[in-house]
Amino acid sequence: MVLKKLQKLIKNEKIDALLLTVVEYPIISKNIFYVTNYTGTYGFSIIGENFQYFITDFRYRDQVQKESPNFTFVEIEGSLLDTINSIIIKENIKVLGFDQKMRYLEFAMFQKLSCELSPTTNLVESLRISKTDDEIKLIKKACEITDQALEYVLDFVKPGVVERDIEILLKNKMIELGADSYWPRFTVASGERGAMPHGMASDKVIKEGELVTFDIGCFYKGYSSDMTRTVAVGKIDTKLKQIYDIVYEAQKRGVESAKAGMTGRELDSVCRDYITGAGYGEYFKHGTGHGLGLDVHEDPRVNQANDKPLEVGACVTIEPGIYISGLGGVRIEDDIILTEDGCIILNKFPKELITIK
Repeated sequence: MVLKKLQKLIKNEKIDALLLTVVEYPIISKNIFYVTNYTGTYGFSIIGENFQYFITDFRYRDQVQKESPNFTFVEIEGSLLDTINSIIIKENIKVLGFDQKMRYLEFAMFQKLSCELSPTTNLVESLRISKTDDEIKLIKKACEITDQALEYVLDFVKPGVVERDIEILLKNKMIELGADSYWPRFTVASGERGAMPHGMASDKVIKEGELVTFDIGCFYKGYSSDMTRTVAVGKIDTKLKQIYDIVYEAQKRGVESAKAGMTGRELDSVCRDYITGAGYGEYFKHGTGHGLGLDVHEDPRVNQANDKPLEVGACVTIEPGIYISGLGGVRIEDDIILTEDGCIILNKFPKELITIK
């Protein structure tokens, strides 16, 4: 159980309790959902080794009691600080931990509490790395929706179509297929714009002979997918085809090599070394991948800075790319679950070059 694991971590920290908040700030809000199952937009949780409270106002009383039944509900009466202080006094909290990503305005307010505040780093995030079977099912479903949405939209990709129109079609199809929501913006980058790794869909018109890169994802019951594919619109330049083949092979090798126990650096090197050996190392400057779950980008990182072993059950992306200004770019990305012996690929959309005629 997540709560018990977190309470064990708290016991080993130099804090008496941990404060979690949700005030419509995405990163921290995901943590409180992960621990409490609360989906509201305003609330606070104080968790100690032997106690757990959820604090919010009357609007969310019934919701907390339904979604977070293992937490003692405390309704805010008067000021928020007075309500939290009453718990601090009751539980004799001398040092209260808080997420160091907390916004300054919140931090300034909580400094008025009658206890010491101590920043914590990735306490909840460390628990989020290894996914449960239920979490994997939700991510897999998000991936299925993404696969199906891209398959549907490719029928509309042709010369004369605007990138932004394709983005709208993708988003609408994802909702139709059962997604809760989707990312704010998608990468739909055609032609020379493919050299921008995060080339958000624009008013550019897709032309014959161009590559189009899609980096898209949706949320299903809180969990995200993240897939990238690059397709050709008509016959493409020989160099673009060469670049595609190199990225395809690098990504394939990365997926085939991936397994728990290797470090993020080692897995990154599989893709990076192949692209470098093919003469394009200077055009691959981002990490090979990142963790995926409640957030689109979370731990662990698959890059040269991560020397930590990757955990069994971690969901990571494998997404090498080559980007050449004035020409275009290619990226291919899968979401995978790491196992002791290898990995499970969650995306099913083909990676071989698709040419739209």
